[in-house]
Amino acid sequence: MHTQFVSIWPFFTAFSSFLIMMGFMISFQWKIPVGGLFTACLGAAGTIISLTGWVSEVFESDSEERISTTAMVVFILSEIALFSGVLSAYLYSMLPKGEWISPGIPADIPPLGFAMILTVILISSSVTIQMAERKYMKQWLSLTIVLGLLFLMGQAREWSRLISEGLTITSNSYGTYFYLITGLHGSHVLVGVLFQLYILLLSIRKGAGGIRRSVVRICGYYWHFVDGLWLLILSLVYILPYSFLKA
Repeated sequence: MHTQFVSIWPFFTAFSSFLIMMGFMISFQWKIPVGGLFTACLGAAGTIISLTGWVSEVFESDSEERISTTAMVVFILSEIALFSGVLSAYLYSMLPKGEWISPGIPADIPPLGFAMILTVILISSSVTIQMAERKYMKQWLSLTIVLGLLFLMGQAREWSRLISEGLTITSNSYGTYFYLITGLHGSHVLVGVLFQLYILLLSIRKGAGGIRRSVVRICGYYWHFVDGLWLLILSLVYILPYSFLKA
């Protein structure tokens, strides 16, 4: 019989993710950029530390209950609540106004074509991490990390182009929510990449046989959540305003 164990890491992970969101609110809603940046950075660091501690627990005990599927599901539910609040505020703010673009901002915003390329990259990574659970874990996990980094670099390139063309976080309500939502999602992609990288480094040090498949599987749950969340963001932040503008 396994010894029952209650991990504290899911709680700290969820709380740290909440701090990231609070950082955005402090910066853009309460107009305290320094405080917001500090809070967001504290949340990002806390999330990375918490996830690292969460994964490490499985190597300190023979019981895999220390990194249980239930804990990850509860954490994902807390993240769903977080993004539900942000996306609901976005729809509540934008739909009555229809203020998708402002004078001086190019008409090809939102950049739907490039978003589709990012979508292909991220959805492909769901396939590779699923393969990592079955065989050739290190190779498939490495490919997943590469795809995640490609997505982040593509998003950084997109932000750079949009800012240079006039869409900034202060341009209008759409600009504020665009950077808030895609930036918050990007931070979760980064956490997922770091999560995978940590597992990969452990597998290199211990050998593939020293890594329990449950760790990769639970990391996969988080990654599939991040990928599915992107499809929702694509629909609401890219396709929805594009449809309004082309109507």
